[in-house]
Amino acid sequence: MRRRLPSLTIAAALVAGTVALASGLPTGVAAAQTTAQDTADGPRIELSDAQRHTIWQSVSRTQKNHAAPTGFRVAVGATLPAGIDLAPMPDTLAGLMPEAKPFAVAMIEKQVVLVDPKSRQVAAVITEETR
Repeated sequence: MRRRLPSLTIAAALVAGTVALASGLPTGVAAAQTTAQDTADGPRIELSDAQRHTIWQSVSRTQKNHAAPTGFRVAVGATLPAGIDLAPMPDTLAGLMPEAKPFAVAMIEKQVVLVDPKSRQVAAVITEETR
């Protein structure tokens, strides 16, 4: 036997959700999708398309492609889990782009990531499509 909810209750819930969204308050779904990984307060590096292309070509040919650990999503500001090995920025790339020298690199799910080696925070993500 199905229980029917009064339409007033459903309408009140919709109004409350709309008010919460409009005022910037978190709702159940939106709050569940927000994670600490999505904060982008860490290091960042701005790269031209040509620089991204050069980094992609070099790193994708030399680095092992890691599977993303369960629950981890590659994004600028995310903290890289300990199980993913970092390699120093290749000397050739550091010579061409001195601003990239302090970063380490890794390849995760066919994405090249530039990472601050001390904090392990992702500073840039380069995919084959965005290079």
